[in-house]
Amino acid sequence: MKSRLSSRFSRGLAALYLAVFLLMLLFTALTPLVADDYSYCFSWVDSGRITSPLQIPASMAVHRQLTNGRVIPHALVQLVLLAPKLLFNLLNAGAAVLLLWLLGGYTRDRTPGQRLLLALTAALLLFNEMPAFGQVALWLDGAINYSWGIVLFLLFLRPYAAAWLGQAQKRSLPRDLGFLLLGLIAGAYSENGSLATLFATACLTLLCALRDRRLSWRPLLGLALGGAGYVFLMSAPATSGRGAGLDFSALSKNFKYITELTRGELLPLFLLFAILLTLCLLAKADRKKLLLAGIFFLAGLGSLASFLFARYFVSRHFCFTVYFTVLACLLLLSALLEKGRPSFPALTAAVMAVLFAFNLAQGGLDIAVTYKHFREREAAIHAALDAGQREVYLPVYESATGYSAPYQLLDLSPQPHDWPNCSLEDYYGIESIYGVLPEETEAPLP
Repeated sequence: MKSRLSSRFSRGLAALYLAVFLLMLLFTALTPLVADDYSYCFSWVDSGRITSPLQIPASMAVHRQLTNGRVIPHALVQLVLLAPKLLFNLLNAGAAVLLLWLLGGYTRDRTPGQRLLLALTAALLLFNEMPAFGQVALWLDGAINYSWGIVLFLLFLRPYAAAWLGQAQKRSLPRDLGFLLLGLIAGAYSENGSLATLFATACLTLLCALRDRRLSWRPLLGLALGGAGYVFLMSAPATSGRGAGLDFSALSKNFKYITELTRGELLPLFLLFAILLTLCLLAKADRKKLLLAGIFFLAGLGSLASFLFARYFVSRHFCFTVYFTVLACLLLLSALLEKGRPSFPALTAAVMAVLFAFNLAQGGLDIAVTYKHFREREAAIHAALDAGQREVYLPVYESATGYSAPYQLLDLSPQPHDWPNCSLEDYYGIESIYGVLPEETEAPLP
């Protein structure tokens, strides 16, 4: 009987992975190229269309000088844009499943039924609580920078967390070399995501050293290479000039703005973490898991703190805070299940399921409407080209929810040749594109 139940829950987990893959495949397919996607179709060297992977290194070298130091994710963006969008749709859906699997890796000591509950809760939390979900997980440039980035970070973090939790790790020369290469890439991938990851790895390395009274070369070298990658990222000439500076007035203004926005966007998720931590402390749950959850939560806060020195902050920048906080919550839920307290984990999943039903309906409709607008816009451009016109007037669209990729992004400028119009003009081969605000396209009431 127990074996039959275990097999049923394992099939349920596989069904959950399949459902996530299909839903993400559908939503990614319905998300058009947006803003930066068009820009990255062209080389930063001469603004010519990229037609070969061999053009990308030179493009990224100039990108590092002019735009930012994130040359690894943006090189991936330019590489993926060379292929039909179907490839990205499939890769992105696969990355979502891989992310869910990696999150589940921290709770594999639970029963199959509990793992299914935790995986379902993780998927629901990410869908419900991620601000600007469309930009983080569906938009081509955004997904490669953010949701693909957390997959990379979790892969790098896994050996550190396993060492702290006392879990066995397979070792071999190829694995060690791959781990070290991963550390270098993870450090150079993202200004705030890499910083959060390096903070977590440093804390876990220190905790393991204090517990074992010795330092192992492997985690230290991985951390050092991650730090070297981060120095490479932040030393880019374009990055050094983008900060808000150390002026106290600017820093306090940023702090107030980020704090207010965080309260508005992430308060429910932070409250959930606080409740779970309190329940775990009362239940005298596994200290190792509690410390690990605390480290991940602080890492998420650290990714936010990095924006105190930034010139701008938008909802998609919450992504790594959400990812690490969700992981912390999963560890606490797992600790409660380990202590034989399934009520609150089940309640959490139930509440998230209700929220998911509403968000799926609203978000799915918004994604579909955005896709319809994109098809209409593309048809208008091709009609203008077929008619021999050199300019076209296109409506500016605004997303209704954060599940649509254009949310909080500049859709079109009223003036031709401004960004992002200039990229669309080059992409479609039309001389001038004008963005027309919705109220300008509507006839006045009698």
